[in-house]
Amino acid sequence: MSEHNKAGQARKGLIDSVKGKAKEVFGAVTGNESLTAEGQLEQTQAQERKEANSVDAVADAEATQARKEAAEAKIEGAQARAAVNAEAAVVESDVRAQHAAQKQAVERAGQQDAARAKAQAEAGAQHEVSQAKVEERANVRAASAELSGAIDDHRTAEHVTAGAQAEAQRIRERADRLTAEADLP
Repeated sequence: MSEHNKAGQARKGLIDSVKGKAKEVFGAVTGNESLTAEGQLEQTQAQERKEANSVDAVADAEATQARKEAAEAKIEGAQARAAVNAEAAVVESDVRAQHAAQKQAVERAGQQDAARAKAQAEAGAQHEVSQAKVEERANVRAASAELSGAIDDHRTAEHVTAGAQAEAQRIRERADRLTAEADLP
């Protein structure tokens, strides 16, 4: 029922109540029992309409309050959903950030491991190169010593050969002299 209609009903009820009272008073003054009864009946009907209008007004007010509460509940529900969605987004963002940080940490650890392995490999290779150079120098020294020994042996052999050749030359010359002294052909 609209507010305008309610106001009209309230006016009509008040008018009917006043008319009923007037009939009751006029009937009592004139001694007309039926007019008095009719006035009392109209007053009773007006009172019942007034009570019915009050009940309608209370029902309308309660319905309005219920609609208001439903709207507030809907708003609160939407706000709660928005808060839950925002919290879920924050949690999801945190999880993604943690995942990214863990991934970066794993990648850094892998890079560090690779760098350590590379450094160890380079150190190992450098050590092997150093060892090879040490061995090469030792081999060169040994070869040099061997060559020096061979040169000494060769010189000694040349010296011995030269001495032997000189001795052989002396022996030939002596044999030639002896032959010449003995006149042998």
